[in-house]
Amino acid sequence: ELQFKGLLPHAQEPRTPSSLGVLGLSCAMAAALAGTAARQLGRCAGRHNRVAVRLFPNLATSCRCFSIETPSIAIYRGVESSPFSDTLEFKKSSGGFPVFRLMDNEGKLLPGASLPFSLEDGVRMYDLMVRSAVYDGFLLTMQRQGRISFYCCNWGEEAASVGTAAALKDQDMIWPQYRELGMFLWRGLTPQEMCDQNIGNESDRSKGRNLQVHYCLLEKNVQTVHAVLGTHIAQAPGAGYAYKLGGEDRVSVAYFGDGAASEGDALTGLNFASVYGSQTLFICRNNGYSISTGVEDQYGGDGIAGRGPAFGIPTVRVDGNDLVAVYTATKEARRLAVEEKTPVLLELMTYRVSDHTTSDDSKAYRVENAEQVDAWKSIGPIPRWRKYLEAQGLWDDSKQIALETQAKADIMDAFKKAEAKKRPPLKECFTDVYTDLPWHLEEQWQYCEKHVREYSGDYNIGRYRDLDGPLPAMDAKRALSGPRKMPPKPTGPTQRSTMVAAINDALTIAMEKDPKAIVFGEDVAFGGVFRASVGLREKFGEGRVMNAPVAEQAIAGFAVGLSVAGYTAIAEMQFADYIFPAFDQIVNEIAKYRYRNAGGGAGNIVIRSPCSAVGHGSMYHSQSVESYFAHCPGLKIVIPRGPKQAKGLLLAAIRDPDPVLFFEPKVLYRHIFENADGDVPMGDYELPLGQAETIREGTDITLVGWGTQVSRLEAAADRAAADGISCEVIDLQTIIPWDVDAIEASVKKTGRLIVSHEAPSTNGFGAEIGIKIQERCFLHLQAPITRVCGFDTHFPYAWEEFYLPSVARVYDAIKKTMSY
Repeated sequence: ELQFKGLLPHAQEPRTPSSLGVLGLSCAMAAALAGTAARQLGRCAGRHNRVAVRLFPNLATSCRCFSIETPSIAIYRGVESSPFSDTLEFKKSSGGFPVFRLMDNEGKLLPGASLPFSLEDGVRMYDLMVRSAVYDGFLLTMQRQGRISFYCCNWGEEAASVGTAAALKDQDMIWPQYRELGMFLWRGLTPQEMCDQNIGNESDRSKGRNLQVHYCLLEKNVQTVHAVLGTHIAQAPGAGYAYKLGGEDRVSVAYFGDGAASEGDALTGLNFASVYGSQTLFICRNNGYSISTGVEDQYGGDGIAGRGPAFGIPTVRVDGNDLVAVYTATKEARRLAVEEKTPVLLELMTYRVSDHTTSDDSKAYRVENAEQVDAWKSIGPIPRWRKYLEAQGLWDDSKQIALETQAKADIMDAFKKAEAKKRPPLKECFTDVYTDLPWHLEEQWQYCEKHVREYSGDYNIGRYRDLDGPLPAMDAKRALSGPRKMPPKPTGPTQRSTMVAAINDALTIAMEKDPKAIVFGEDVAFGGVFRASVGLREKFGEGRVMNAPVAEQAIAGFAVGLSVAGYTAIAEMQFADYIFPAFDQIVNEIAKYRYRNAGGGAGNIVIRSPCSAVGHGSMYHSQSVESYFAHCPGLKIVIPRGPKQAKGLLLAAIRDPDPVLFFEPKVLYRHIFENADGDVPMGDYELPLGQAETIREGTDITLVGWGTQVSRLEAAADRAAADGISCEVIDLQTIIPWDVDAIEASVKKTGRLIVSHEAPSTNGFGAEIGIKIQERCFLHLQAPITRVCGFDTHFPYAWEEFYLPSVARVYDAIKKTMSY
């Protein structure tokens, strides 16, 4: 019997107020609770289609968050039930999970079971499972011969891959790990595409960028295999939520193993999917091992399935070697996800017959002996399903030999053709990091093309397309910094505004203009801790303005899923200091997504986060984190200095096709700007990313900063002016890509440069600016380039005024540089 655990029983009968007492609360207070908190929290129950008890019969909205016991009401939010008891009891399990199966080890259907698919489809599934095994064997041999560098097999797990894929629909979005070859074959991956990818030639879909077996079929709704374990589990719910919002007959599917299930992304992904009622299938292949770590050392408790009910997710454990059971369970799980608007967890029990990859030898750690491994092989999905087909008169030895012979011929022929192809042109090393090559990548590509030709004897240039020919066409203008396309200048009336109000205005305009823009993050529904999103939920509804569980990595991962589904993700990290749990998702996923997919991917993402000193924040509410992310290709980074800049740059960031980190100096949120920066155009406008702004012209020295530091530079320039020193002040605005030409032009005029930022000096972004300007302006410099930054200690509470690059410190640096 197929049974999904994790659902509540049907609704209990509502009780009347007369049968209930209240724990120290008046009836009026209880009614107020029923009329406010219950309605708010009831929306949560509605998202999950969960059952709840009504406090009063006239309360239209039921809520899972109130637990009732006669003669008192216990008002505990966020629990399914909380009956009082005078017995102290610790529970380890809510009950076991039977393993759902429909076919025994001998390939016989259990009494009462029938095929959920046609025999024709059954033969096709068998064909692909056998092909998967044959392809694995051939490519493993190619690795052993040194013709590819790495490979991992799928032996013994073919039904978990083919059976699930066959039960899905073509429109379903799949997020694979790296042992889903059968799924790829079902979706249409060809032997030629497999070989091109494993060799990394010019026909490879990802242009030779990914490790072996990292396949993708973007046009068939299959994302690229994720090398970083478990990150995709937090991404799939974002797409599943988008499909729920759109009312689509579509699910998002994350495949993963028992090892990946230990990652924090897996747990937060399950929670996000549950909270948002995301149409997501989580399919775990529990094959007993994560490389050498067995499940005994991998987790405690009742496997992976035991986690589903903890999140209120319908869950089932399935014999992963039973093709019929796998197909049946997946089909029903898909129906549940779409019709009930809920995530579903499937744990497919199987066994990893092969080594983890060609990089290890499982005999060194496998707890099963050779006889036991052979026993697992004998009851694997291929022999089991073959016995069934043979019993139906649909298969025999001659057909088996013919299939294996043809499969081997197909993969051998494809491999020979793949080996004969060249690797992609050198420029493809640089493309797809961003939608368009920014100036620094254009500069690096042009240099590299010339260098490898000049030193051709040091490189294998004959292996690459066109490297042994003339230089490709190059446009020197593309190596110039600054935006290549300028937005219209803002026009119309302005109003005096604070930065936080300007940000709120930008979010409002973005959501009005883009019906697929989603704002989410911790506490954003009520307006956020700094009130930047206040009023948005009332304007655009709870489906588009959402609180997020406290899990930064899942916020970033959810943004990826939304983006892949065609939505605009506007995420908020409550403080830049707390963004680091999301570091993996940002630098390994969001930043690399377009490059890994060779063009397709998660681009329409902006992550907002308050940053920098606030006057009393200490080390966990004061950090400037831009340099951590500036080192990672694929991200754009913006830090505004005032309300006008915040609104225009934020709108540009939201609409930019590349992912943008938008750091907002929180001390400026409610600062009153008396200058033009506080006069914010009332309409829709954008300011260009990648363009610095000269806010004060000068002749003696150039001062460069961003965010809060700009006002300190201006104040220091005022003090220097009293000494007869003319300072040019430049707001960089965009950290990546930064406007090197603007700084270069200024320094060639003044001959001196000070770069100032709140972040610590060592490896701060000022170091990158300094070395680049030194390269370009060495003969123009009249003094060493100076940095005025935070010290290389943690941000201190008691000594903040000394830690910060104050006006006095900048002024002191100006005097010393001028007197050098």
